[in-house]
Amino acid sequence: MTRTILFLDFDGVLHGEHGPLFSRVSNLEHYLRLMPKLDIVISSTWRETHTLAQLQANFSQDIRSRIIGMTPVLPWNDEVGTRQREIESYLAMHFLDEESCSWRALDDIAWYFKPACPRLILVDPTTGFRDQDGRALLAWYAHLHG
Repeated sequence: MTRTILFLDFDGVLHGEHGPLFSRVSNLEHYLRLMPKLDIVISSTWRETHTLAQLQANFSQDIRSRIIGMTPVLPWNDEVGTRQREIESYLAMHFLDEESCSWRALDDIAWYFKPACPRLILVDPTTGFRDQDGRALLAWYAHLHG
């Protein structure tokens, strides 16, 4: 069975640029509840200043247990694809490859990923997570888990 993982950014995803912090969490959680076999890994820079428990506290109890870790913090530079390399490093550290794992990233910054990364669901940073992002995530999940 293929493991499914969502790599989750916070700023621009869980809240829009000018909205209240975590104002889009309940909308995301609605979609996450439709995907019970989906694990969540935090890829947000919030992982650099908060513990996993502190980050999990921003979610409902039933979702918290599905947040299984955080990507490693690699040396940051202005190079395209830095966040994708952090995700790939996480996968390698957990012995996950393309055959054993399928993943998607919810992020609002395209250049954190390699050009035209098919695993990126690019969220509009002005609004944060929307239903169209949820539908894209759900379509990927349904393809894997029918």
